[in-house]
Amino acid sequence: MKLVSYGPIGLERAGILDGVSIIDLEAALTLSGAPRPASDMRLFLELPDWQARLKAAWEVRARAPQVALKSVRLGAPVPVPRKLLIAGANTKSHIAEAVSVLGVALAPNEPMILAKATSSICGPNDNVIHPPETKKLDYEVELGVVIGRTCRRITEAQVRDHVAGFTVINEMSARDLQLAEHETNPFFRVHFIGKSYDTFNPMGPVLLTTDEFEWNQPLKMTTHVNGKVRQSDDTNDLYFNVDRLVSYISQAMTLYPGDVIATGSPAGVAFFMKPPGFLKPGDVVRCEIEKIGVIENKVVAE
Repeated sequence: MKLVSYGPIGLERAGILDGVSIIDLEAALTLSGAPRPASDMRLFLELPDWQARLKAAWEVRARAPQVALKSVRLGAPVPVPRKLLIAGANTKSHIAEAVSVLGVALAPNEPMILAKATSSICGPNDNVIHPPETKKLDYEVELGVVIGRTCRRITEAQVRDHVAGFTVINEMSARDLQLAEHETNPFFRVHFIGKSYDTFNPMGPVLLTTDEFEWNQPLKMTTHVNGKVRQSDDTNDLYFNVDRLVSYISQAMTLYPGDVIATGSPAGVAFFMKPPGFLKPGDVVRCEIEKIGVIENKVVAE
């Protein structure tokens, strides 16, 4: 199913997308007789039997309140997860384009896991704020994995049973800040701050549950900037796949329902273009992943 969060920033409600209408999830759960119905997506995913409850809610959808998709703001499917993790340098094509520019081999032996502040998350059509501190704002289309069951030290074979579904992420960075161009020490990096400015993680439009997928089937990923293709590949380009990433991260930390993992971006980022194609106010960035949908965000000056 296609799960969404809708409404004003900070007040988003969980819903089920049914064509051009959104079914309010809490209302549908109440109609289905479910105890403790949840109005928040993360709280809903924390219910141990959320899949069964979702099925029951879907069966009574005809009697549940609905709102027109076009009449409301979509937020990120999980507006405030506990964790927002990202896999750095995790596609073959991105590693190759980096090698061609930097002249060093970057292929990893293990996943490189970074993190962003959850406050960087915004909705699939919200404006992205271009802060005055950067002149090198970059985009990266990425498949987002949303955790559906608490897990710790799970095997790769167990990952599918612990994933709720997938979403589209534009994992944005201020490259000059991320790479600490203001510092002379070449080892100094500020990945977290450079990736964590408000609105630097547009996400959505839906959380597409795993039952809608053939597991590990390649999904086409594309990015357009002002209508021109910048990135185009599929998830076969991932260096470490979803199973490997989730299992690897779970060896170090407990993953909770609603936690989000961005899995890696293909070649074509602004940083490695000749000349670089960094974003500026007025640009429109459109990221799309097959079967999941499109997020499109306008860049505006702060």
